[in-house]
Amino acid sequence: MDAQLTQKMENAMNAFETFKSDLTPKLDKLDAFDAGKLATLEKAMGDAIELTQKEAGARKALEDQVKAMETALSRPAASNPATDEKAFRAKSKKLFNEFARQKDDANKQYFDVFLEKRAETDPEVKTLSAGSDPNGGYLVMPEMGGVIQTYVYESSPIRQLASVTSIGTDTLEYILDNDANTSGWVGEQTARTATATPTLGKLTIYVNELYSNPPVTQKLLDDAQFDVEGWLSRKVAEEFGRKEATAFVSGSGVNQPKGIMSYTSGTTVASQQIEQVVSGSASTFTYDGLVNLQNALKEEYQSNASFLIRRASNSYLMLIKDGEGRPIFNMSFDKNVGLQPTLMGQPVYFAADVAAVASNALAMAYGDFRRAYQIVDRSGIRVLRDPYTSKPNVLFYTTKRVGGAVVNFEAIKIGKIST
Repeated sequence: MDAQLTQKMENAMNAFETFKSDLTPKLDKLDAFDAGKLATLEKAMGDAIELTQKEAGARKALEDQVKAMETALSRPAASNPATDEKAFRAKSKKLFNEFARQKDDANKQYFDVFLEKRAETDPEVKTLSAGSDPNGGYLVMPEMGGVIQTYVYESSPIRQLASVTSIGTDTLEYILDNDANTSGWVGEQTARTATATPTLGKLTIYVNELYSNPPVTQKLLDDAQFDVEGWLSRKVAEEFGRKEATAFVSGSGVNQPKGIMSYTSGTTVASQQIEQVVSGSASTFTYDGLVNLQNALKEEYQSNASFLIRRASNSYLMLIKDGEGRPIFNMSFDKNVGLQPTLMGQPVYFAADVAAVASNALAMAYGDFRRAYQIVDRSGIRVLRDPYTSKPNVLFYTTKRVGGAVVNFEAIKIGKIST
């Protein structure tokens, strides 16, 4: 239709040009009014032809676009969109911008749902997939939970049970009165010989240093979605607590506190020995062994005494039965402290650092731990923030100075599984 109209207009223009050429010899004889009308007619016909040509070109371009769209819609999804990486990235950016600029909060949707809906009308979206990271999955931002789930570590409650003091130097010294004088009965006229004079001893508790030096990049500190520095400080403090608790139970005393299980077996208090009472079995606790262990402790310490075992070892106690096959021990409920395991009338505390039940293992302790063990704190936890030594990392050099040792060797007894 447009082509026919254009052709007719061109024919008319050609006819006019012929008519104009025939009039050329006579143009000089035309007055100004007639010459003006003739020029106006020529210009109008030229404008009409130009407008018709432009309209035809626009229609032709529209038809080409429609055909291209039909071709794109009918083609299958691309198997490898990375073949045209530049175009793929441009399409991904365009789609994500459209997704981010949704104005109606009530109608906002997840990006994968957005892609599915767009794929119904836009064939190019077929090459994108939220389920594939390179094909668009990286644009789907995960939702962060508000709580960081952490692993639960078991430790030992020695700091809770023992005596704790803070000092301003690097050692704490105790004067030990572990000896007694002698005396005797005499008659009125009997000579008085010299009796033994008691001696004194000295016990020194050294303060040892515990350290941690975790590195964190400055970028993580700046850009993380939570307080990394505060989280790290809590983790270091928890680690220090576990480390020192282990030392209070089994520490060697070299550059660390000396633990209650690290002293030699014996009853000589002056030699810093702790009595060990065997269980009577190489594979478990026995009722007789528990009776012997409890009664080895003097009455002075019984009122505040408690048992210390590994949590898993509690099953061996609960499985001890009488001659009729009935369990001898059970957990009792104290309304003041909650559910508190007890054994032979005394509380039981679980310490992960106490040895498991096995032949020759020191699997239990019983005593007044507050009078038996002394913990010494030199200072609290100190943190030095070092952004210079290990760029681009920031080092959180954290230290704590603490010591510990048994100061009353009568106030504690060790339960040992028989060989």
